[in-house]
Amino acid sequence: MGVETALLISAGIGAVSTIASASAQTSSINADITRYEDEKRYAELRATQDEIARRRVMDDTLAANRAIAGAAGILDDSRSFIAIQQDVVANAVKDISAIRLNAKIANSKYDQAIVNSKIKQQSVAYNAIADVSSYAANGWNYYNYYQPAPKTKTESIGPGESLARFGNVQGAGLQR
Repeated sequence: MGVETALLISAGIGAVSTIASASAQTSSINADITRYEDEKRYAELRATQDEIARRRVMDDTLAANRAIAGAAGILDDSRSFIAIQQDVVANAVKDISAIRLNAKIANSKYDQAIVNSKIKQQSVAYNAIADVSSYAANGWNYYNYYQPAPKTKTESIGPGESLARFGNVQGAGLQR
């Protein structure tokens, strides 16, 4: 095995190593994307549960107010009773709006993390292609560089010089 073959093997090993590394990074990024999607679904579920719980508290408060008003002999059409009930509903609407806003913010952060991960995944793929191409080009150049010159064309070139190194006789600094 000559030097040129060893250099080709070295370039091949480098290319395979780059592909294996890119594959591992891609798998890791895919796992991150899956985790972000799961966390996004969990945040949506948690927001829905919080909204339902807040509605339940509102309904319980309204029912308790009606019970207290009924026991105290206050009419349901009393202005103060209606104002209290409207305040309970208004506070619940504000809380539910805040819950929904927080859920949208969380989902936006997870969506951005997913997009960033996909961009990182593309970067890994493009870098791997560039590295493999570089290994292939360097391996081929080394292979050509260390190839012995053809016997018929080296008659006027001095000892130790070859056409593979200089390409032609003038590149070697020799005259024909």
